Amino acid sequence: MKSLLIIILVLTTLSCSKSTSYSYYQNIQALEVDKNLYPLSLLESDKNIDVILLIDNSGSMNSIQQNVIRNSRIFLEQFAKQPFINWKIGLISTDKADAPYLGFDTSFDWTLIDSRDPSSFDRTVAQFQDAVSKFGTSGDSTEYVFYNVKRALDNYDGHTPSKPAFLRPNSHLVVIMITDETEQSEQGFGPAYNAPVFAKTMSQYIAGNKILRFYGALNRVDLQGCNMPGDSIPYAGSQFETIINLTKGFNISACIDDFGSELAKIGKDIASLVGLPSLLLKQRPMADTIKVSYKGKSLPSGRKEDGGIWFYEESTNTINFYSMDFVEDPMKDAFKIEFDVDDGNTRSKL
Repeated sequence: MKSLLIIILVLTTLSCSKSTSYSYYQNIQALEVDKNLYPLSLLESDKNIDVILLIDNSGSMNSIQQNVIRNSRIFLEQFAKQPFINWKIGLISTDKADAPYLGFDTSFDWTLIDSRDPSSFDRTVAQFQDAVSKFGTSGDSTEYVFYNVKRALDNYDGHTPSKPAFLRPNSHLVVIMITDETEQSEQGFGPAYNAPVFAKTMSQYIAGNKILRFYGALNRVDLQGCNMPGDSIPYAGSQFETIINLTKGFNISACIDDFGSELAKIGKDIASLVGLPSLLLKQRPMADTIKVSYKGKSLPSGRKEDGGIWFYEESTNTINFYSMDFVEDPMKDAFKIEFDVDDGNTRSKL
């Protein structure tokens, strides 16, 4: 029995002496750093906005038309000089027999302004002012606002070669109504032009993810500075108020001295409709390592109110910019973006 125990012990010892010990380790590749120049021409933005200005051309509109002409520059500056807004403007009247005055037969749009040619904006403003000056005040005394908006879009829907489509695919649609009279389309053409019904109809002219917005620059008896003897119909409760509220626009009084600054607010709000300019990154970053620079200067990230210029959106893997005001040449300049690539591996910090 004793000899058997000795044999078992010897065999066990020999077996253990032949065993091999294994150590587990993970062979992680070196951290990859992405450093790339991103031309500003690659910026993606929800940037198409189609604007219709409908201006009353009846006998009492001369002073308001002149106000529009005088303040065209301040209005257009709010969005037309923005390098990442692809705007387009059409001018129509309230006369149901009038042809468009600008922007339908030949496009009046963002391509007219060249950042390398400062005088191009002056020419664009002058062209706009000249078109407004041709409205005159001899139009039909019955003013059709809603009807003429729809008529212009239907006539210029691209189905007739001589009448190209005014609306572009994937564009927001803005309508600015400038008049000193009530909206009379429903009386002339039926319930399809009642404001809620008409708003629903107009929303079908644009893609489901785009914005429809109506603004007013109106002369109504209950608006600041307006005095219209014989016309007791107010803005409050009107078809104008209804469609403006339904589409989240706003109205300004056409009777005030600072009409220009109020008109500029409409222009600024139009500019706010576009999505933020963004750059799609080539690889997925570790968010806390992202650095963005422009012309050798580091750009701060974070909330706009805290001084940030950009932020990273993980769901879209994009760098998004609050503003492009600091950019000198949007066609030729570039951002430098660098970051550690998120390769899915966990690395301990020593």
